[in-house]
Amino acid sequence: MSDESTIGTRLRDLMETARVSENELARRADVPQPTIHRILKGTSKSPRISNLEKIATALGTTTGYLAHGDVLPQRAGLNEVSDHGSTASMSGPSGLPFPNVLATVATAGVHRLAKAKPTPPTYHYPLLSWTQAAAILQSYSAAESVDLRVEPSGFQTKGTGFWLEVKGDAMAAPTGVAPSLPEGTMVLFDSDEPAIPGKLVLATIPDSQGATFRKLIEESGQRYLKPLNPSYPLILLDKTSEIIAVALEARTRL
Repeated sequence: MSDESTIGTRLRDLMETARVSENELARRADVPQPTIHRILKGTSKSPRISNLEKIATALGTTTGYLAHGDVLPQRAGLNEVSDHGSTASMSGPSGLPFPNVLATVATAGVHRLAKAKPTPPTYHYPLLSWTQAAAILQSYSAAESVDLRVEPSGFQTKGTGFWLEVKGDAMAAPTGVAPSLPEGTMVLFDSDEPAIPGKLVLATIPDSQGATFRKLIEESGQRYLKPLNPSYPLILLDKTSEIIAVALEARTRL
């Protein structure tokens, strides 16, 4: 038996009930955030069963309910072990208590289970080309492609998050000067991070088909894009230019 809702609507209802965002669910389920976004939007009508299984587990539901709306089975509640080593009755069909590890541990005099330290959250974002990044504000489809490689980060973005690999040496500062982002450096960007002077930003400029990565500065009320390599010129940020995203993290591959 199934309901008439879609996978996307069931997933959204579960996420709202659990009060988790797309990024948080991606972290818990170890599923790329663009995949979850496609399911919610209905553009992915037949998601991989492996992804559905991980999402269902993260939300405490079943794959059958998520995929088809199957009725959820009722689960019997388990009573907790008290601080004084006693356990409430957990009986089987014969009325005899089930043997369980918690009761054994409590009888041995261990009154409270130690809490494991929470692991730092990990988020996954797609690695885009420079052309895709230049069009990211007009269409989210670039970040939705199933063919894109995803890379982890400890940062949670406010908006659309994506990685870029630095090309050229315009952002390679002189020796001893920081920051320096030589060619090959992986940079994580956030489309909703405020672009204020001093930040490293990704922007579009006239007569350029791709995006430009520079440091945003302001002088006499006018904003410029400044390279970290002083051999490159300043770029005037005029009304036809647009800031796409702000850099959050840089990672150099050896």
